[in-house]
Amino acid sequence: MVIINEERIPNLLSYKYFIRKQASKLYGKHPQSKSKHQQNVHNLLKILALNGPLTTWEMAKIKFPTNNEMVRTKEKEYRRLLIGRTDRRRHSEGILDLNLVLIDSKSTKRNPGNRYRLSLFGILFCLDSLDLSHEEIDRMAEKYQILLPKIFGRWDFLKNIIGVNIYNLKLLGKGLLFDNPNIIDVDNAEFWELISYFNIKSNNLSYSLNEKIMGNLISYWFFITLLYLPALQSDKKIKNSKKMLSVIFHNDTILQKWFDEFILEAQIFYKERSKVLKGISMEIR
Repeated sequence: MVIINEERIPNLLSYKYFIRKQASKLYGKHPQSKSKHQQNVHNLLKILALNGPLTTWEMAKIKFPTNNEMVRTKEKEYRRLLIGRTDRRRHSEGILDLNLVLIDSKSTKRNPGNRYRLSLFGILFCLDSLDLSHEEIDRMAEKYQILLPKIFGRWDFLKNIIGVNIYNLKLLGKGLLFDNPNIIDVDNAEFWELISYFNIKSNNLSYSLNEKIMGNLISYWFFITLLYLPALQSDKKIKNSKKMLSVIFHNDTILQKWFDEFILEAQIFYKERSKVLKGISMEIR
């Protein structure tokens, strides 16, 4: 079972402009261009994506379920990949250093040790780089639902309503946070205002972020995108994505209340900003 980490974590812009770029540089993205080391990292990340928290011994057991000698060798390899290594006084970073994986808990079983799992950034990077199938994303959602309760925690419910559109979550893995709306060709005033407020809210929370708050921000992004991105409006069963979202909220009042509170926050923010601008106008006349 995943345990939410309450320690402070970087913000979404850090993921977009540093973590994702550095991870892509170190571990590669396209299967045909990956080195053996990069393939091993991707294999490790995929094991954690599909199985949730595991010790390095348990990871190796998945790879070699009946060969303990190979398990010992693979377990050492996984540990080096996670924590890095020092060779001739030069330290090579591990996956933990990039915040893709974190220590979830301690195992007290026969082979004790740290249990590792994907961080929220690790989930985003896996969505972006591992070319996961829909079935594999379904499995990851099940294993990590506590980190994204508004999305992964309601995965089957949402998928029944919006179908394959749910896998547009992969877009967030690419760092498409709309932090620069000027480069996006979306002719929708409501989307602009909501995503602009989302970015303001996200930046204001930068110094108090933990996994719970970050999961909430990612969920806001998902539902704003679901509501307004034109790519979602081609679904033949539901003519527009606003109606698609209304069906979700009609059947889940908890989600509706949560999103309504965000809308109200945005309305109050823009109302207060309008007052400030009116004050400036009065003063300079």
